Amino acid sequence: MTFFKIGDVVKAKKFGQLEHDFTGTVEKVYDNSIMMSIDDFDPADKTSVNELNKRAVVRKSSAKILNAVPRTDEDREEAAKEEKEAAEKAAKANKTTRKRKTTKKAKKDTNN
Repeated sequence: MTFFKIGDVVKAKKFGQLEHDFTGTVEKVYDNSIMMSIDDFDPADKTSVNELNKRAVVRKSSAKILNAVPRTDEDREEAAKEEKEAAEKAAKANKTTRKRKTTKKAKKDTNN
């Protein structure tokens, strides 16, 4: 997953009412998405962009950094930490869970 920071210039894929890809600046970073101001868009999407108040919340996976603001060592450490946590979460999700077996007596007791 890419590490986004406020001020990055980002290209995002079309979604919802928008019929074309667009670019903008990151205003806020969430866990799995970013809020961005829409700066450059296709003229055909003008009405939709106005309805969105020139802002959009897009998935991090559907956005690409075009021009990044300078990163500090703390930013790099935080990015590494986020990637490690995401990898651990994915590994945990891939583990199979064992379903609890119920006995006939337990089922009978719950029905009464």
